[in-house]
Amino acid sequence: MKATGIIRRIDDLGRIVIPKEIRKNLRLKNGENLEIFIDENENIILRKYNQIDKLKDLAQNITSSFYNITKNNIFITNTNNFISVSTKYKEYMDKELSKEIIKMINARKDVKADGEIWLTDEKKEMGYFAFCPIISNGDVIGSSIILSDKTVSDEDFNLLKIISTFLAKYIEE
Repeated sequence: MKATGIIRRIDDLGRIVIPKEIRKNLRLKNGENLEIFIDENENIILRKYNQIDKLKDLAQNITSSFYNITKNNIFITNTNNFISVSTKYKEYMDKELSKEIIKMINARKDVKADGEIWLTDEKKEMGYFAFCPIISNGDVIGSSIILSDKTVSDEDFNLLKIISTFLAKYIEE
């Protein structure tokens, strides 16, 4: 655990303010949910809650199936990390998303393009890609991305949209 040197008092309602620097560093937005844990030493641990994380196994099955059928690499993300990746790109699993992908997630728009895409802030990939946000109950909870060495067909792009819609509906139920 990393010490910050910041001390906060709990107010009369049991609230504590998380300093702006820490919220910015951890990409915490106003209104975002946090999970509360207590470890074996009775330390309180706050973790950013993301509904899509509970879908990791399902997302991995979708990723594998999509690749087997289309031969296109697919990534499924929450709003911060990759939660499922095609076999060829295993090094991205659980890695933090690039600012570029976070910007696309926040824009809430489908994208189909070619060229470079920064998957993490340290590493970019070249090729053709398609991007669809996953929107559940009005909130963006992640994205699905195709990365290919050939132009992404309209059929594959529509499949990607179906995957995003399916995961959003699955979360809602």
